[in-house]
Amino acid sequence: MTDSSKTNEFLRLLMANQKRIYAFILSLVPNHEDAEDLFQQTVLIMWSRFDTFVPGSSFATWGMTIARYQILSVRKRYARDTLHLSNMAIELLEKDCHPFIEHMDSRMYALRRCVSRLRPRDYELIRLRYEQEMTIKAIAQQAGRSVQSIYKRIARIHDALLQCIRTTLAKEGLA
Repeated sequence: MTDSSKTNEFLRLLMANQKRIYAFILSLVPNHEDAEDLFQQTVLIMWSRFDTFVPGSSFATWGMTIARYQILSVRKRYARDTLHLSNMAIELLEKDCHPFIEHMDSRMYALRRCVSRLRPRDYELIRLRYEQEMTIKAIAQQAGRSVQSIYKRIARIHDALLQCIRTTLAKEGLA
């Protein structure tokens, strides 16, 4: 494999799996800045060890294994910090979150489909809250409604989206 094709293959696999790997790290390291740093370190190690990756195997699983060892390494360096999880807790979390992460693409696809089916005013409410990152108070002021009514409406939309996602995944055999 030429250097150029090796680089292209690595980037293709990374782009297809980076969200899963990052989500895995974030599930074990709740601080976003630390998770970002660990993700960057993991990618560098993955690139340096790309020759050891077995084509046809799961790139995401390979990356998550490297990330796990990075997390354990960082934990050793900061062993005095009492807020870190034990190795056993990390292993349990890894086992619990792995199936979820493996199906993340299907879940995101289902979410996009379900959001596209929302009524226009519900879609706009979700867009303001999550894309524009507006506070509930700001949305209520803009809409001329009470904060409580916006909270209730968003809760109903969340419930409808959750039900739609579950139904969509069940049809695909992923529920």
